Amino acid sequence: MGYISSLGAPFRLSLCAAAIGMLGTPAFAQKSPPEQLPEKSAASVFNEDFLNYGATQKSADLSLFAFGNRVLPGRYTVRVSLNERDVGKVEIQFDDKPGKSDAEPCLTRHMLDDWGVNVLAFPALTALSDDACVADLGAAIPDASFGYDGVKLLLTLSIPQAALKRSARGAVDPGKWDTGITAGMLDYQVNFSRYGGDTYRRSSDPFAQTRSLFDNNPFDRPPNDPRRDTLYAGLRAGFNHREWRFRHFSTYSRGTDGRARWQAVETYAQRDFPAINGRLLIGDGSTPGNFFDSLPFRGVQLASDEAMLPDSQQGYAPTIRGIAQTNARVTVRQNGYVIYSTFVAPGAFVIDDLNANGSGSDLEVVVTEADGRESRYLQSFSAVPTLLREGAWRYSATVGKYRRASGQGRGYNSWGGLSQWPWTQSRQPLAEPAFLQGSLAHGLGGDYTLYGGLIVSGRYQSVLAGVGKNLRAFGAISADLTAARATVPMPLLVDKSYNGQSLRFLYSKAFEVGTNVRVAGYRYSTGGYRTFQEAADMQGLLPLERLNNRRSELRLELSQQLGDKWGSVFVSARQQSYWGARDKDRAVQFGWSGSYKQFRLGVNYNRGVYQDSRRSSQIMFTVNMPLGASGLSAQYAVTQERNGRTSQQANVFGSALDDSRLSYSVTAGHDDGQGSTGAVSANYLSPVGRFDLGHSQGAGYRQTTVGMAGGLVVHAGGVTLSQTLGETIGLARLPKAPGVGFESMSGVATDWAGNAVIPNLNPYRINRVAVRTQDLGDTLDVKNAATEMIPTRGAVVLAAFETSVGYRLMLTLADRKGEPLPFGARIESDTGVEMGIVGSEGQAFVTGAGQSGRFIVRWGQRTVDQCTVTYSLPEAESPPPIREMTASCE
Repeated sequence: MGYISSLGAPFRLSLCAAAIGMLGTPAFAQKSPPEQLPEKSAASVFNEDFLNYGATQKSADLSLFAFGNRVLPGRYTVRVSLNERDVGKVEIQFDDKPGKSDAEPCLTRHMLDDWGVNVLAFPALTALSDDACVADLGAAIPDASFGYDGVKLLLTLSIPQAALKRSARGAVDPGKWDTGITAGMLDYQVNFSRYGGDTYRRSSDPFAQTRSLFDNNPFDRPPNDPRRDTLYAGLRAGFNHREWRFRHFSTYSRGTDGRARWQAVETYAQRDFPAINGRLLIGDGSTPGNFFDSLPFRGVQLASDEAMLPDSQQGYAPTIRGIAQTNARVTVRQNGYVIYSTFVAPGAFVIDDLNANGSGSDLEVVVTEADGRESRYLQSFSAVPTLLREGAWRYSATVGKYRRASGQGRGYNSWGGLSQWPWTQSRQPLAEPAFLQGSLAHGLGGDYTLYGGLIVSGRYQSVLAGVGKNLRAFGAISADLTAARATVPMPLLVDKSYNGQSLRFLYSKAFEVGTNVRVAGYRYSTGGYRTFQEAADMQGLLPLERLNNRRSELRLELSQQLGDKWGSVFVSARQQSYWGARDKDRAVQFGWSGSYKQFRLGVNYNRGVYQDSRRSSQIMFTVNMPLGASGLSAQYAVTQERNGRTSQQANVFGSALDDSRLSYSVTAGHDDGQGSTGAVSANYLSPVGRFDLGHSQGAGYRQTTVGMAGGLVVHAGGVTLSQTLGETIGLARLPKAPGVGFESMSGVATDWAGNAVIPNLNPYRINRVAVRTQDLGDTLDVKNAATEMIPTRGAVVLAAFETSVGYRLMLTLADRKGEPLPFGARIESDTGVEMGIVGSEGQAFVTGAGQSGRFIVRWGQRTVDQCTVTYSLPEAESPPPIREMTASCE
């Protein structure tokens, strides 16, 4: 081996690594099954002379490796697999056992209980304290065993199914839920648009010139200035302290008419009660919509939270689909409040990340095109039939005042309802009566579920009773009957009472042939039936006014897979009629999507007929294809409206930069009404937010949009800017590690202080966060590059990563006489952390070294078999990834 000294450092490093790999390292030892463990008497015997062949370097005491890759005593962070199911990471103490060559894990009663073992069923476990080690797992739990893979740091447990607790698929132990840290947060979204062209000139107003003479606003524009600006801002502020969540949501909007409006959508405090799978809310909220219509309220609510249940016991969230012909703004309202606003590119769009308030109130969707045209439709949002497992409960209790959107008056619901005379437009606000609402559902045997509810108010009382049944191969169905009594005060007359009933059927089924009937429902109400909202709208009616209450309603959501070659279709339909009105509201959506070779094809159709005589219909055909391997794609779309107006668009879009942080789109088109049109848009996802930019232009109009969305978190370590937060978030902390990204999280990276916000975590579920190790650089190491978090709803959970900043060194070590240190000697830090092993010619590779310090080198069991290396690295502006130095060990 004497010739090695003439070779370069890279080759010496690889040879050193190979020698270390031959010998093995204690931290990555392999544990054999108990029955295959070698006995001490069968220890392997190494002939150490081969290490000295052709050289004079001494070797260290190799008895450490006499039994293969040994597991040494100590604490290791390992991943635990129970019956081939991952149950997370845990730090475990490994201790020596008599007669065993490897240290074995100390499995405590508390650990086994956390992993789902029914410890109360075994006397040997119940007699132990929570932190006591189980001496013999196989004796305590018959047929149980374990194994440890030190290379993968994986501890595998095999436990008989009969020894485990019963739990539903996807269940997470509530004891592992993390309520998070004390923190403040702000989530914001701002969209600004400027419109221009003849289309947006001010309408003629005989008083406009007179008003401008008395307007001292220096920013006022001439009456015929074609420019128009709109602005939307949504702010969600919050504060967390222990289990409590305090939130406030406000929106600001200013339209092309210059009128500004600020809405305080909701302010509330809430906390979880895991023992009853419930959540307490104080302030503004919405009642559940699975039985009665969802009602916005201000008061107190205690209700079960479905998200606390296992995945197998949860329902679904609404999805909004539509068609945009230009760079359009999509606005979503629920109960009169704007809850979502965004810009979409031309073509068919899907909004599947909506965080709607309540769980069953219809959504009003407004698509505003770049040239000012609007299309409106209702998105049906109804809960699936309420079926519970046997013995399960679902409940809700609300006490408060009916809450309307600020400025909401009569006629806000354009889908039917109140009919008004012109001279009654200016009047007092609608009533906001106090009420109590409760609902309860219980799962019975035989796949039945009983449910009921009531609403009690001063002038309104309603009671509901229903039953659901799982028909298994035929789907699930529920039916309920509601009886209501409403008393309406009449001016100068005796109060008038209305009594009626409403019968509802709901059905849901996923067929094996690929058909999925998500919600099929029918409701019929008698002429005297009034919902709570209708009764509130009738308060203070004038003699000539009337309210056309609902008569019948039919809903359907259907999707069908057409095999591997023909794609899939979906249909959504809704029809509603009113007492005292001849016309009906009808809305139908149809879509097909499929592929042929590299082409993706789609057809979307919307049609709406409403009681106020509005009619609309659109049909769009799209074809999409990739443009080579560059990530670019092209799309062609043609749209025809009810009036025969046809528009065509050709669109090229793609993404760039790391993690596809930058996305862009270029569109050219032709419209029968506007002539040639064009649009460009781009958005960039950065660690501090998302930035959007777009421009559209056609005959008679111009539109430029600018938007940004992001958030910030205030915590004990300072202020951290981030992308949009979402409801539940994590705070990753990597000390002295700026600019480090995370796997599968585009644009997320640590700031100058090493903090990063991980947005949109799933509450009550295991969320894995992994550091992108290629961003760590040459002087930074992280002990555990991945961690798991199980947050409660609305929590800010801390994910602390242990980092070490230091240099990578290639050392050449010698004793006082200048002789190389023994081969295989261990190098430790002052704190006893192993940092490397001496290889041939006294060379050793060490990581995590500081600018200066000392190492302890050990090559035997005696006190004299060790020495100390003191070192100091010279300052360098651009140090190499691996620094070489020679040191003497004293």
